[in-house]
Amino acid sequence: MRRGNAGLTLVEVAAGVTLVGIVIALLVPALSRSARFQRVLECEGHLKAMYGAAAKAPPPGPKDIGSAYWTRLTETTPPLLQKETLRCPLLDTPSPAASDYLGPCEDPAKAGAKEPIGSDAEHNHSDDGKEGGNVLLKSGEVVTERKGVWYSAIHHGKCRP
Repeated sequence: MRRGNAGLTLVEVAAGVTLVGIVIALLVPALSRSARFQRVLECEGHLKAMYGAAAKAPPPGPKDIGSAYWTRLTETTPPLLQKETLRCPLLDTPSPAASDYLGPCEDPAKAGAKEPIGSDAEHNHSDDGKEGGNVLLKSGEVVTERKGVWYSAIHHGKCRP
């Protein structure tokens, strides 16, 4: 049977709309994961900058443990860290604390190379803490994970606020 006009049928339009919907449904989650991944990398960069600044800083005092270990680096003259570096980019609302990162629970000079000296707080990467976080090791390496080193740093007293 011949069609007299060159228009689209309702079936063709429905098929086109369905295909566009499928493509959008596939792209949106991938793009949102990509944006989150970029913020995780930025957070990792903050920890690396904190490590570099700590290497240049004078030795910490006995009260400079926990997050105070990091905030002291913003108070040097000239500052070794900007205050914005102590903010995790994954947090939507700023926290009242001076730092969103946990610091060492004792003098980092006593820690082994694979021991954590800093990490994300429990709720930096997710509200329920199940997304894990970044951990700064004494060697300067930053590890991103959910269990193991990060869990130990948070729940077994390796790092503290």
